[in-house]
Amino acid sequence: VRQALKDLYDNDNDNDNSTDVNSTPRFSRARAIVLRKAKSLQNSRARLDDDSSFTHIPTNATATNRTDGNGTAYYNNSSYISSLQQRTLKAKQVFLDRMNLVSSTLLNSERDAVVENTTSTSQIMIDGDDNIDDGKQDDVVTLQSDLLRPGRKIFVVTTAAIPWFTGTSVNPLLRAAYLNRMTRKINHEHNNMSANSSVIGENEDLNATSCDAPGRMVTLVIPWLELESDRLELYGPNHNFTSPEDQETYIRAWLRDEADMPQEADPTTGIRILFYPARYHSGLKSIFAMGDMSSLIDDADADVCILEEPEHLNWYRAPGDGWTKKFHYVIGIIHTNYVDYASSHYTGLWTAPAIRVMSKAMVRAYCHVVIKLSDTLQTFADEKERTSNVHGVRLDFLKEGQRRADEYYQTHGGCASDESGNEPQKEGFEKDDYGPKDNQVEESSVTSSTGADVYFIGKLLWAKGLDKMLDLEQHYKEWTGDYFAMDVYGNGPEELAIKRAFEGREGLSTRAKKHYPYDSDEVTSETQIDNINQNQTMEFRMYGEENSTGLFSSHMAKISKHIHATTENIKSTKESIETDFPRSFQEFRKDPIPSSFPGRVDHALLSEYKVFVNPSESEVLCTTTAEALAMGKFIIIPVHPSNTFFMQFDNCLSYSNKLEFVANLHWALHNEPSPLKSEQRRLLTWEAATERLVSASAITRGEAKAREELGRSKIDDRIVWFHKQLGAGARGDLFRKVLGAGPVSDQVAYELSKQQLSSEDEGSEDERENEQGLSIKFAGSSLAEAIRSTLINAGPGYSF
Repeated sequence: VRQALKDLYDNDNDNDNSTDVNSTPRFSRARAIVLRKAKSLQNSRARLDDDSSFTHIPTNATATNRTDGNGTAYYNNSSYISSLQQRTLKAKQVFLDRMNLVSSTLLNSERDAVVENTTSTSQIMIDGDDNIDDGKQDDVVTLQSDLLRPGRKIFVVTTAAIPWFTGTSVNPLLRAAYLNRMTRKINHEHNNMSANSSVIGENEDLNATSCDAPGRMVTLVIPWLELESDRLELYGPNHNFTSPEDQETYIRAWLRDEADMPQEADPTTGIRILFYPARYHSGLKSIFAMGDMSSLIDDADADVCILEEPEHLNWYRAPGDGWTKKFHYVIGIIHTNYVDYASSHYTGLWTAPAIRVMSKAMVRAYCHVVIKLSDTLQTFADEKERTSNVHGVRLDFLKEGQRRADEYYQTHGGCASDESGNEPQKEGFEKDDYGPKDNQVEESSVTSSTGADVYFIGKLLWAKGLDKMLDLEQHYKEWTGDYFAMDVYGNGPEELAIKRAFEGREGLSTRAKKHYPYDSDEVTSETQIDNINQNQTMEFRMYGEENSTGLFSSHMAKISKHIHATTENIKSTKESIETDFPRSFQEFRKDPIPSSFPGRVDHALLSEYKVFVNPSESEVLCTTTAEALAMGKFIIIPVHPSNTFFMQFDNCLSYSNKLEFVANLHWALHNEPSPLKSEQRRLLTWEAATERLVSASAITRGEAKAREELGRSKIDDRIVWFHKQLGAGARGDLFRKVLGAGPVSDQVAYELSKQQLSSEDEGSEDERENEQGLSIKFAGSSLAEAIRSTLINAGPGYSF
């Protein structure tokens, strides 16, 4: 073939000087060789790939008026060579395809991560005509990805649960609640339409389930921390649940009272809650599942799955079926920029290069579509990705924003009206319920102890932009002469260092007083100890020797208490000495920044502030920024991909340098934020976020065809298989330990222990004895029946 191609190339160079190139003997011989070899390659591939375009005449060749001796049209040589080269490259894949046939037998029967190319019933219903134009067929949403289709069962799987109030616990809970509201409405309308119409669409039988119970179509799958120590560390002593049922009761109460969604919180008509066993990894500050969580879901109900943080859910998962095998359609929502997080943390797996590769593999292998909250995230799978903010805010924040709007119009005149002059309908609550019920927000709102109009709320980490906040404070002082006062809400592992940085040099003496070891509440003076000893002596003389044992025990308990207090004093003294050493250069600042650190608080209670400042660039999409916007406040944020969604709001003051920050803050402190427009308010609601989720999840037939042509589903299958093989057996547990899984490393051992306990339970059932003292299992066996019949036939007096 190589020599034939060379002859063709040489012959093509003489093309201009030849009147009948096709009659050249060398060309005819070369052409015959090439066609024969190409035909041989085609035959070897025929059983693997039905390639109808592979004919002996290239489809992209240009015909000329010249023919060969047999009358066959001659095609331009350069076009022929180009086509032949493409086919030669294609033929080289035969070996890989044959290897695929061999390796496929080793794979689980994994459902390919390819969207089914079928027409959406809801799209046909919207168009009102089954006969969609051929030109619009590629724009039709596939049945597999259509969340608006009646009867769909949706599972929302996440990595956290309240009362751990983090983004991956609150947002999935609210998403499940609003999806339940949406599916209930869709199913109700569908049932009414079916009852009033005798004609059922030809695609109606494609609905996965019936709509008889529209209120139980959405399930929230959340972790249950099996170890009490994990629950105490994460939830605190006030929420030390003794069972998953106790935590479910708490979650439903919060959804009913705080989120104001009583129907969705109802256990009979609202969302279902399913727990999977999990452990808390204190080193990574994350929760990971123990065992195969997908096995807890019934195959008959496995229709749509929304994986909140799919990379997190699959890093250390136990060997089991892939999500795309279990469910018809899997949606992954990326919450966290783990690559950026890993850049500053070096523990086990959490290094940036490793986390980037591992996350990409987990996301593309286990999801049909991937939704990124912003473009600040890495690329996971080009053909599956789309960017959309599918989060909303609670009604509390929108009500506070409406209260501010009412005050604004009372002060400045006018009223909140849309372009038509009518007062707009507020999304999520009735017209006469704009403000908080019974002034709850106003009565319980938090007031600044420093009189500041500026605040920040979030986890207290330098990665959250608090180091940038100090630089912005310094630049503001250079232009205005003073620092701007602010309150910092939240807690975190770097809280002490951040506080010290805000205090500067003046905080040294203050800290020395705070850590002075001889506190009156902790240290017992010698006089007090003498008084205690005298009282004990009097008690001894009063009650006599018969009670000496009890008095001695009491005395020893008090001595133990004094020893413990002394130990705590020594520890406090040590900490006071250690904390006096500067931990950052910011502590050398002469003047302190006017600030306070009140601790952790519900953001909805911070209604008195006017300006929210968030200089973080490590977020994917900051929830507190959206909440501040909904409350009608100014937000001052950097120009960054994570903040793109917020740029469309009037009260968003973005900056690209320190000077712009100073100008924005100065203007915000001397002006009032404008009330949210009705369309902007709706963008922040969970109703709008749910609509964006439905839109971002939809795959059109054209997109499905494009994915099929790419043929990358085989890559996804191999990743799933490889991931399962790595995690299987004792070596899988060892591999997880090497990658920093810590308390969740022994997944296989955990599964085996569960199976052993289950078999022991079954064995105890079988080992129960009947009235004759025989095992129930043995008494019902065929052998026992044969012995019984033999003894009966032997005559009276025998029983068995």
